[in-house]
Amino acid sequence: MSVGQVSGLIAAIAFGLMAVVSAWLLVQLVRTMGIMNQFLDDMRVETVPLISKFQTTMDHVNTELERVDGVLTAVESMSQKANSATKVVQEVVTSPIVKVIGIGAGAGKAYSKFKKK
Repeated sequence: MSVGQVSGLIAAIAFGLMAVVSAWLLVQLVRTMGIMNQFLDDMRVETVPLISKFQTTMDHVNTELERVDGVLTAVESMSQKANSATKVVQEVVTSPIVKVIGIGAGAGKAYSKFKKK
């Protein structure tokens, strides 16, 4: 056998080994992809009902938030009315009291001046 034939034989064996290794890697890749497809199918089967339940829950939450918003609007309106009523009562009560105090102070000064004379 010549050197060319030996090197050709080595190249053929190396090529054969590379083909076997590539075939084995391809089989492993196909097996892994099959497992991945099964996993994704299982996830799809489980997540679709969960998403549906989540949507239903969010619809209920939105409905309740609308009710709470209505209640808060009513409370805000009542608070504004109570504030307005408090201001009116304060003005009605404070004004006569200030006048009475002013009259009392003026009468006190007049009395003290009258007493000094």
